Amino acid sequence: MPEPRIVQPKRNTPLLPPTLKNLFFPPEEDQYRYFARAAEFPFATGSDLIKAAWAADASMLCYARYGADRMTDDQLKANLAQGGLALTAQIGEDPLDWNAPGTQAYFAEGDGFAVLAYRGTEIDDPADEHADLDILLLHEPDYKGGLAPPLGHLAIFEHLLSIPCLVHQGFQRALNAVWPDVFQLLGAYRAAHPQAEICIAGHSLGGALAVLTYSRCADPNISAYTIGCPRVGNTKFRERVAANPGIGHFRFVNFKDLVTHVPLESAFYLHTPGSCYRFDNTGNLDCEDDGTALADIAVLAATIEGLPADIRSKTDLLDRLPAPPGAVDHSPARYCMRLWDCI
Repeated sequence: MPEPRIVQPKRNTPLLPPTLKNLFFPPEEDQYRYFARAAEFPFATGSDLIKAAWAADASMLCYARYGADRMTDDQLKANLAQGGLALTAQIGEDPLDWNAPGTQAYFAEGDGFAVLAYRGTEIDDPADEHADLDILLLHEPDYKGGLAPPLGHLAIFEHLLSIPCLVHQGFQRALNAVWPDVFQLLGAYRAAHPQAEICIAGHSLGGALAVLTYSRCADPNISAYTIGCPRVGNTKFRERVAANPGIGHFRFVNFKDLVTHVPLESAFYLHTPGSCYRFDNTGNLDCEDDGTALADIAVLAATIEGLPADIRSKTDLLDRLPAPPGAVDHSPARYCMRLWDCI
């Protein structure tokens, strides 16, 4: 993580209205163009900030929706093509239906790099909700890039004789459901492209899966860019990510984004890395964090107070219902717009 600096936006793209629809769903087709400035700011030779803007677009595109409506596969491929990316694989728990409940991701190849993007929480996917709420901590073995930890019997002694690496059970289970496919795709690409960067990206739940994936890969040319990522694990997990030989984990937070404040900071849950790139309410980007327990409680209280009593019974009104403070800052479109504005 670089030294603190303030990046002021070079333009001020009008943000989408602060409604629950624009929180829970990506923009409509006529509201946003993915990778619109890709030719001007290519990924492979770009700065961390440029790569983050690409990662934000890739993460929002992984929802594969125009508003609440699903994209077709051809529309997904066309949007990726705007960034010069070719879809290699759609990853999901159901091989016959990429949009079935559970974990989704895609792998796409560009000119000298590749992107692995994970889908975040969807309001109409109960499997995502179950993953988010299952905050029990479980031991995360040291995979070192493999399908399963080598010498698993020794991992038991490590667990007993030292502080274990603990992670969010729901996130771990969600990643494990697709890990064999992810591992195979990463290995195949690395064999064909030994030096190319692999960018692992995700928004919300997708960010948690991205940093977990990064923690399992001992690869010097892998990076992780997370957008509105919740806390994933304990101090030992943070240390494992920090010691990873990869390019690094770059964490982005938009103002008072609610999701970045959960689970509450404690001895069991800490952000990795501890510092982040954070937007203020006017779009200035700084390297700071407000991820303290007191800040967590304040943001949660303001958000809960502003939520409708039963969101699910009002889905037809989401485009008119305002999103409460904290929640509106989690909108993936806001991240994308503000990141590209700073370039």
